[in-house]
This record gives sequence, C-alpha cells and structure tokens, in this order.
Amino acid sequence: MVITVKCSAAHWSVLDPATAVAEPFASGAAAFDAALLRASDHHRRTGQDSTVRVEALGNTVDAVHFSH
Repeated sequence: MVITVKCSAAHWSVLDPATAVAEPFASGAAAFDAALLRASDHHRRTGQDSTVRVEALGNTVDAVHFSH
C-alpha cells in the first residue's frame, strides 16, 4: 500500500488508496504524521508492505517504507 502526502498549490492532502479520498491538512507536517500513522497501522494489522510517498513541486520521494 502506498499512502501519498501531496502538496498542490500550497495545499496539503493525504491520498489513502483504502478510502480513495484526498483528506486535506493545514500543514505538510500534519499530513505526513497522519500518513505515517496510517502506513504503520496498515503494516501492523496486515503484515503487508506499506509506504509513505511525498509529492511536492513536481518531485516524488518514498519517504518511509514498512516491510518484513
């Protein structure tokens, strides 16, 4: 599962494939913390790999990866 923290026009959101909805956040830090919690929880519950990806200014980086 890849959970994406995205900045678009100075607005931060978290895109969770489980909900298919972009949830807005007031800051990048708050969005990242929420995504990290979701990714960690998904890995803990399912044992499946989970990644937090950050998209901003036309760039993408996989910031955190939970795996076996």
